[in-house]
Amino acid sequence: MQFLSYRYYYKIGHRLRNGQVIWGKPKSFRAPPYPGQKSLQRVVIFGDMGKDERDGSNEYQNYQPASLNTTDALIRDLDNTDIVFHIGDISYANGYLSQWDQFTQQVEPITSRVPYMMASGNHERDFPNSGSLYNGTDSGGECGVPAETMYYVPTEKRDNYWYSMDYGMFRFCVADSEHDWREGTEQYSFLDRCLGSVDRARQPWLVFIAHRVLGYSSGFFYGFDGTFAEPMAR
Repeated sequence: MQFLSYRYYYKIGHRLRNGQVIWGKPKSFRAPPYPGQKSLQRVVIFGDMGKDERDGSNEYQNYQPASLNTTDALIRDLDNTDIVFHIGDISYANGYLSQWDQFTQQVEPITSRVPYMMASGNHERDFPNSGSLYNGTDSGGECGVPAETMYYVPTEKRDNYWYSMDYGMFRFCVADSEHDWREGTEQYSFLDRCLGSVDRARQPWLVFIAHRVLGYSSGFFYGFDGTFAEPMAR
């Protein structure tokens, strides 16, 4: 069966003080499939990308020069991509707002055409006494505010960056690994509902997403904080 996917066209403009409107180039995106729709659905999932300077100029801490390779690969294959999930450690701005400006410019060819969904990571959220589960300083004091403000996701509360998303044959349960999810917490209840309410006959692909790995054997570096599953033992 053929399913129509409507394409929407739009332009973004800015009105100057003299009343003149400056318009950007036309952009377009396709409407998403309805929950349970059986059609071709192509999903890209990755994390820890960051950003870099295309002109070779100095970059703050030079965190992620290879991010340009990932970005360019996504752009080249965008006609074969329906939705993107960037699951934490997004820009590595670490408290420098200008770095978010640079990141949003880098991914604009992607975000202007397909859904670009987020998950929270330590470099977005973690800071002492901020409500994060881990007390590291990786967010540089951002405490999730720039990511939660710039990138909308269908959360019940903006500062709780966990959410569910139905996309055709997929149900995505996106966790916030930087908030507590032990039994009895608000996030635990959400995950229980999200994972338990899906109709697998209509949506056979049930995908759980979190920034931190579910487990590893090393006790070094990342082992200092623990895995996503480790709080269950606390």
